[in-house]
Amino acid sequence: MKRVLVVGGGIGGLTTAIGLRQVGAEVSLIEKSSMFSPVGAGITIQANANAVFQALGIFLNPEDVISIGKFQMVNGKGQVLLQGDSEALPVDFASMNVHRADLHNNLLRIADGIPLRLGVALESLQLTDGGVEVMLSSGETEHWDVVVGADGIHSTVRQALLGDQACVVRYSGQTCWRFACHAPGRVPTVTTERWRPGQRVGAVPLSRDRVYVYMVESAPAGTPQPGSDRVDVLREHFGNWHSEVDAILEVMDDSVPVHHGDLNEHKEIHYGKGRVVLLGDAAHAMTPNLGQGAGMAIEDAAALTLLWQEQPENLAEALATQRLKRVKAVKTMSWRIGAMAHWQWSMSRWLRDLLLRSMPTSSSEKQSLALWGPGFTLAQQLQDTLDGLSYVE
Repeated sequence: MKRVLVVGGGIGGLTTAIGLRQVGAEVSLIEKSSMFSPVGAGITIQANANAVFQALGIFLNPEDVISIGKFQMVNGKGQVLLQGDSEALPVDFASMNVHRADLHNNLLRIADGIPLRLGVALESLQLTDGGVEVMLSSGETEHWDVVVGADGIHSTVRQALLGDQACVVRYSGQTCWRFACHAPGRVPTVTTERWRPGQRVGAVPLSRDRVYVYMVESAPAGTPQPGSDRVDVLREHFGNWHSEVDAILEVMDDSVPVHHGDLNEHKEIHYGKGRVVLLGDAAHAMTPNLGQGAGMAIEDAAALTLLWQEQPENLAEALATQRLKRVKAVKTMSWRIGAMAHWQWSMSRWLRDLLLRSMPTSSSEKQSLALWGPGFTLAQQLQDTLDGLSYVE
């Protein structure tokens, strides 16, 4: 039985641990935070990621999720540029909105029994002939057959394995505020993202009378500063042009946690080397404009689970072969959508809006199905593999 240390107790790390346990790995997790406190924000689990979840037996509590349902993109003049309904698409898997804390708690529940050490970070690692030797912040030195880095955009595993040059990030030119709050009577029924030159705002319904709001603005790098997350700053930058958000900002105060951070991506995709595997944001941090950051981490976890019987000394390379083309396409598309949404030249915006408004709903639906398709295929392969193992047992 191969022993694997998963570094990072977030969505990608927990999904990976749940998957590898099912194919016979001896799994252990470490998380550098001494306690879990996921950012107070929402996340979308689109149909491709939900298909993988179901193949792994991960079913979220119904009271924690809400269907994405109807959504629309609207320009500064109030014209609908793009719209759709996730429930109208011919797929067997729902696309859902969920609070990050609720998603994390569900994964922790399903991962029950997998050893998890909080407040423990990886300090260094070294590939050996028979495995990976790691030094932990607790002072312990341990030997593992495989190490999986699922520790985010500023991955210590990536840095320890590949060096600083491989950890360079690229700033998108956009900074983002996000928060989730309880807003009875003010939760929108349609997910709406509104664009105007250099800015966009989205309001996403969550379960239990909550709403997730994100606000993005073109700005120099380093805009997040102490005090830049105050409600009065949000009102100053984004007030009086998105009615649903205005209604929320009207009653919101500074007791609601707001996260303000620049939107970055990894300049290069790296899946690691040999027995040290990177996945999720540690491998390919991307901008959030397609809502597929978590989806790609979940798909990575599925692909790694399928590859687990490969020789461990080739595991990272095998995962890269499986995933690089898929993830690169999603990462590139996400970057381009973010740039297009913030165009400021009036003629470019006019042409963009004309093209989007002339696009039939069927075209956007086809694009969604094409985006999700590889995830469905991966999930089916995973389901067949796990069913075969269950039959053997």
